[in-house]
Amino acid sequence: MAEEGGRPSELDLHLLECSICLEILRQPKSLPCHHSFCQECLGTYITKELSDKRVPDTLFPCPICRRMTSPANQKEAKEKWAEQFPTNFVIQDLIQLKERSTDFPYCKPCQTKGNLTTPAKFWCKTMNINFCKNCKEQHHDILHSECDILDISEFDTCINQSKQEESVPKCHQHEKKLLWYCEKHNCLGCHVCMIKFHKQCEFTITTKEYLEKLKSGAQLEDSKKILKKGADVLKSLMKDFDEQIQTLVQNQEFALKSITDLRKRIDEELDECQKAVTEELVTKYKGEKEKIEVSLRQCDRLMKGMLHTLKSSIKASADNNTMEAIMMYQRGQAEVESCQDMIKAMREPYTSVTIQHQVLKLGTQDDAMLGKIVIKKQRRRFPVDPGFLTMPLPERQVKEVRKFRIKIPEDQYDCIIFGVVYLPDGNVVLTDYNNNKLKLFTDEGQFLDQLTIPGNPCDICLVDNNTVAVTGHRVGVRIVKVEDSKLSLSSVINTGKTLYGITHKDGRFVVSDDRGGVYSMTQGGAFNMLHKYNTICWNLARDTVTDDILVSVYNKYERRVTVSRLSADKRHTDVMKADGVVRGARGIDVDREGNIYVCGEDSHNVVQMSGDGTRVRELLTSAHGIQNPLAIDVHGDKFVVFDKNEACHIRIFQLY
Repeated sequence: MAEEGGRPSELDLHLLECSICLEILRQPKSLPCHHSFCQECLGTYITKELSDKRVPDTLFPCPICRRMTSPANQKEAKEKWAEQFPTNFVIQDLIQLKERSTDFPYCKPCQTKGNLTTPAKFWCKTMNINFCKNCKEQHHDILHSECDILDISEFDTCINQSKQEESVPKCHQHEKKLLWYCEKHNCLGCHVCMIKFHKQCEFTITTKEYLEKLKSGAQLEDSKKILKKGADVLKSLMKDFDEQIQTLVQNQEFALKSITDLRKRIDEELDECQKAVTEELVTKYKGEKEKIEVSLRQCDRLMKGMLHTLKSSIKASADNNTMEAIMMYQRGQAEVESCQDMIKAMREPYTSVTIQHQVLKLGTQDDAMLGKIVIKKQRRRFPVDPGFLTMPLPERQVKEVRKFRIKIPEDQYDCIIFGVVYLPDGNVVLTDYNNNKLKLFTDEGQFLDQLTIPGNPCDICLVDNNTVAVTGHRVGVRIVKVEDSKLSLSSVINTGKTLYGITHKDGRFVVSDDRGGVYSMTQGGAFNMLHKYNTICWNLARDTVTDDILVSVYNKYERRVTVSRLSADKRHTDVMKADGVVRGARGIDVDREGNIYVCGEDSHNVVQMSGDGTRVRELLTSAHGIQNPLAIDVHGDKFVVFDKNEACHIRIFQLY
């Protein structure tokens, strides 16, 4: 209701606000549920609401009561739906009156004449000017008879009547006032709707009659109570939300403090970790440096001694000092022997050492947040001429230590051994080509275990002290663990190629195929060609002195290579040709001094030669019962040999 003098009451002011933007309504549009909104706000709301796929694109809910509503023309663009709803002229008039009635309304013409406090009785909406009764009749009505005049002296009565007349919404289909109510369908309608859609309905009454019915049945009072109760519930809920917000604020403050404290503790722990990792780095650095310096001092002392002996020998010879010359010669021999022994001891473990800081994935270990210090050792090419270490072939004799049977009751065929390895623990592993097996024996001849290897296993090599790798026909490479006198398959590298020879070098395999190709192969089965020979290369071995690969090439004809050397840079050198002592080379191995041992299947012998092939001697011949040797492996002063002529046995020899 309006207050005295035409001012809108608090309720009126509340009706003038848009519940979407919470500002004074602009171009107020009314929905069928009688809630009004700014045209722009309503249009934005409709567009946003219909962007949700869960809502049908022909209806939208009222922002306040959530009643589903549709425009008169649903085919029009959704951005223009708000324009289709009727303008609430009552609210529009209230807004205009509010804008001009912050003070008590006075007659504008009287104020012009000097009477500043003459109360206004009328408001011309067209001219937006207040008039008293006299000024209206004498001035305004004479010239402006068509203006829309509002009597503001009885503002409350006028507004109430205007609200009753103007606030009646119109039917969105027929643009007629909604003056009828169908109790059967619980909906409002104009007289056209009633005739067209509700003609058969029994209970159609006017809206006034329906209102009186609501009043008489106390339904309005009940509705007010429910509304009040609902408002109280929402008030309680809002209070609870406020409490939740306060709790969230407190939680945030506590969490921020906890984060700050945690950061402080982490910084302290990181400082401790950095200190520990740094100390580990310094300790390992000092340890590795000290090892190198010890070797450096040994070499330096021996070098200076040998140079001094050389100088003294030259002087003694020049002075014809017999005793001095003999003494210097003997000293020199001892120093050369010491030098050779020291180089032999250094050669096998000769590596390049790198110290790295390895960063681990966060959260891997609580005690390794800053990573760990890792020492990596990679085999390094020995910077000494192999000729210095290649002594004349030892004239030691060969004797047979043992011969034992390798065919077991489960075998269907006689054994054919293409590869054999003498393990560091003294056991022997061999590949049985005919029976598709890998077998494990002690060097005393006791059978320990067997493992089925499909595809006719061929050559075998040592990967580490308890791991071997085996080649075969179209099966790639099998990695086998040898632990606790048992054989177990660890992994398979499938290549689809038939592979014969194999050896291991720097974490990779070197293999040969059935067409004479020798390749470097990764653990994942990727190949890199090293060299192509003219025939099959049955077996391979690694020279620990030079880090080269020794290849047995199965050639029978003269001037064809039968033993070849492949260096790290892929250079190949012919060590021996088939017109020498060896023809049809098969099994091959190298001892710690760099001497080569090779089986000559067609020359019926086992040969020992120097690393460059210039010095050669036959270790075993037909006089020792050797006919067609296929496999050999050297273990210190012992070596094991398989001869095809004795298919069910293997023989162990010793140099003495």
